[in-house]
Amino acid sequence: MPSTSRTTRKTAAADTEEKTPEAPPTTDPAPDADDKAVSAPPETKAPDVAPLEPPSEPEPVPEPEPLTTAQQLLPAKLGHLIVDEATDQAPDPDAVFVPVQPHGSTFRCTVRLIEHVGMGAYNTPSKRLLVPVGAELRRHQAERIITDLRAQLTDEAE
Repeated sequence: MPSTSRTTRKTAAADTEEKTPEAPPTTDPAPDADDKAVSAPPETKAPDVAPLEPPSEPEPVPEPEPLTTAQQLLPAKLGHLIVDEATDQAPDPDAVFVPVQPHGSTFRCTVRLIEHVGMGAYNTPSKRLLVPVGAELRRHQAERIITDLRAQLTDEAE
């Protein structure tokens, strides 16, 4: 058996030698200057300037969040004159706010209330929105506006 394995090995080695072709000798003659320009592959480089593309759309400006909390709605100090914007008169304090739920602590404003205030260093008279129509306030905030409206009405009556 050892003799057959030797011949098999020799035969396999001989077959691989016969199957591998010899590489032809590579001898390049000295190329001329004209041949270099023609035979040289073109170089691929990144362009110096970016390609023209349509401009991308600017990001949309986010809309401001609606006034929802009482801290956003009511200033710390109320103005000296609170009026209904539609009539430019002081509204009825009992009809300004209605409860959202029968026994809830949230009240909804039924009119657009604005206040006349003096703003800036020289107390420049101006109007600003106090409570928009449909704004929901807590009980103590609604009562604060109602008491100011009642005090304003008693001052006008005197």
